[in-house]
Amino acid sequence: MELAQALHALVGELDAAAETLLQAEFGVTHSQLGFLMPLLRDGDLDVSSLAASNRVSIPAVSKRITWFVDRGLVRAAHPTGDAKRVVLSLTPRGRRLAEDASARLASGLDDLLGSWPENRRLAFHELVLEVTATLRINRAEATEESA
Repeated sequence: MELAQALHALVGELDAAAETLLQAEFGVTHSQLGFLMPLLRDGDLDVSSLAASNRVSIPAVSKRITWFVDRGLVRAAHPTGDAKRVVLSLTPRGRRLAEDASARLASGLDDLLGSWPENRRLAFHELVLEVTATLRINRAEATEESA
């Protein structure tokens, strides 16, 4: 298996494991948790900022808002004087869910790799961080060059 195929397979397996864990323990999908994470990390965001954080379109975020509001996870407000702008924030329940689910995902990965010796888990972690940083730098440089 070539590197690209191996990475694709790895991401698929990790996504499947995360999906199973989140559905079973929290009743949300990995995608739904991903929607909440920028709000946890960055605080209140308008729809366009949340769309940019999730790398999706504004209409994609707009379609999903009701699901989160109806479940008491997100609050949607219109700032004074701007009826078109919607600012989203986590409710206490949404914050708890995002914090607990993200912590559980981290421990779930440790569980998945629990049979690995500690030094191999640490080496894998360091390599993943290095690859991620390299890809981000390359993407930023390509964006700068195209601007």
